[in-house]
Amino acid sequence: MMKTVFKVAVIVILFACASVSAVPQRKIAALKEVKVYFYHDPGEYIDLSAVTRSVNAAAPARPAIEALLKGPTTAEKQKGFESLVKPGDFRIGSLKITGGTARINFISTRRWSGWPGDLAPVRFKTAVELTLKQFPSVRRVIVSLNGDPKFYDERG
Repeated sequence: MMKTVFKVAVIVILFACASVSAVPQRKIAALKEVKVYFYHDPGEYIDLSAVTRSVNAAAPARPAIEALLKGPTTAEKQKGFESLVKPGDFRIGSLKITGGTARINFISTRRWSGWPGDLAPVRFKTAVELTLKQFPSVRRVIVSLNGDPKFYDERG
């Protein structure tokens, strides 16, 4: 009787172990450190300086731009970094990278009240360009806002 109980217990344990290993394990995405540019006086490029973010290594461009739209962390703000737009003012309407050219269109939300100064649109465009050009597949960047590729040019 004891041998039978022992055999059944061993079979149950082996079955449980086999069924656990048959469950597919969830893959953890590999991360990559990328640069995201924010306003910082004095900065490298028209008062822009880079901070780093960890993003999905397989497709880093969109999460890098999303990090730019979210703005600096509290610790970065304490070091003088400022966002070029308020979080939630813009969203990515489209982002396509083909033939070395990244084309990105931002859509402004209804609550966006406009640029905070004369240089803000140029700084934003430059921050997007610098953020995207760090990727080997991007040599050129075309930035538009609500479909307008000249949003940064005050001459219209």
